[in-house]
Amino acid sequence: MAATQRFTDDELAYLSATEQIGLFKAGTITPTDVLEAQIRRVKKYNGEYNSARRDLKDELDTFNAGKVNAITFDCFAEARQLANEAGARYRNGTARPLEGVTVGVKNDHDVRGWRRDGGSLLADALGISAPGEADDDIAARLRAAGAIFSFQTTVPEFCMSSQTWSRLYGVTRNPWNLFYGTGGSSGGSGAALAAGFCTLATGTDMAGSIRIPSAMNGLYGFKPPFGRVPCMENAYCSCGPMARTFDDMVLLQNVLCGPSSKVHYSLRPKLDYPAEYRPIGGEKVAVDCFRSWFPEGLDRDVDASMDRAAAALEAAGAEVVEVDLGWKASELWPIFLPGHLNTDLYGLCQFGDRKPELLCPYAAEFIALARRIGPQDSVRSSEAISRMHQEVQAAVFAQGCVALVMPTVATPRVPADFEATSESKADVNGRKLGGLSICLTCAWNMMNAYPVVNLPVGLSGRNVPIGVQVVGDTFDDLAAFRVSEALSKALPQLYCDGRFPDFRNAR
Repeated sequence: MAATQRFTDDELAYLSATEQIGLFKAGTITPTDVLEAQIRRVKKYNGEYNSARRDLKDELDTFNAGKVNAITFDCFAEARQLANEAGARYRNGTARPLEGVTVGVKNDHDVRGWRRDGGSLLADALGISAPGEADDDIAARLRAAGAIFSFQTTVPEFCMSSQTWSRLYGVTRNPWNLFYGTGGSSGGSGAALAAGFCTLATGTDMAGSIRIPSAMNGLYGFKPPFGRVPCMENAYCSCGPMARTFDDMVLLQNVLCGPSSKVHYSLRPKLDYPAEYRPIGGEKVAVDCFRSWFPEGLDRDVDASMDRAAAALEAAGAEVVEVDLGWKASELWPIFLPGHLNTDLYGLCQFGDRKPELLCPYAAEFIALARRIGPQDSVRSSEAISRMHQEVQAAVFAQGCVALVMPTVATPRVPADFEATSESKADVNGRKLGGLSICLTCAWNMMNAYPVVNLPVGLSGRNVPIGVQVVGDTFDDLAAFRVSEALSKALPQLYCDGRFPDFRNAR
């Protein structure tokens, strides 16, 4: 029986990387089978690519309406050639760790021959988006491992929003429910994975940009501690993997991590992430539901997801220790933003000064804030980092807990065009909220030595996934992975047993 008769397109497209590799080795299916199935899904569900690079300011809601819109451009011709070569490698026994596995590459990485425009009209206007001359470390490692670059994924302008839309590429929507957001700034990567367009994807995280879209798309996403994966030189930033299964996240992280001669702060030696972890039975795990983040608390579905996570920990044999760090959105984000923007102050203001009329509103707002930053903001940020580190150490790790579990976002009900209009707000217990405060992620970019995994814990009443963060102690990646694996085994998983996105569009 031919391979393509044994699996439907949907089954091929959603096979995990670990499943694919086993089937490729057995000769049951080929990389070409999977690639073609995913390409057919792209053509069915993504909508038009904005190849004309037009200004979508007046048609954000109508461009690709009812479609996912997660892709800036594809490279399917090259991908098909690489899939054929990968098939030959499996036949002759020279397959590499990610041989023939498709990867969506975020529009934040340098890839040879690809344009990186940061989702901004300014890139063309200022002539700064010429095709890349060389791969960065992330792309080079993926290529050397045999991965197939299928396409580039969308981002908000300059990666400056918790949801993914821009005047250049339009609105990226959540495959689980197209009315709602896919998160940001790695929102295109998250949506592409959820839609079955690719098998793995890359993300970068400066304020939650891996964890937020992972939470909203039902994915596993890892923000490594600073330096674990060679990335841009920004102390708030990390690069990491996004995947539909825990095992795939581990597989991709093992390819991405390790020291680099090009990045002076990259950690050595290379950390190896095991495929399996010992049980957490008898271990203490801290749980903070962050009910004081907003005065009215978090969304009821988020509260319920934390209850499910705590119950799953107990089912895995862990001792749940309830803690209350007392961090509030109204206090943390006003400290985080100036401290973060101060790391790239000159570049932001330079862009904004040259053609401000081309900016998205959120980018213009951040650039205006950057102009007001002074030395006192760096001092406040440093003081806050020191204080919060002492607080989490005292409340969690000094008590013998191996990890902290907490929410990722305050609500799953975030419109896809979040804040494109004054009416486009997130709903938290009946209160309409804007801004980044709906995200509970930025503390771990300020304290960027902590490893953090987002993992899915179920679906909300609007059929949008909900995730939780698992935080390990500083540079203790394997503790975060160990608790995450235990939760993945104790909770019902998405992308299996009939739990797949259905591309509904319902408020």
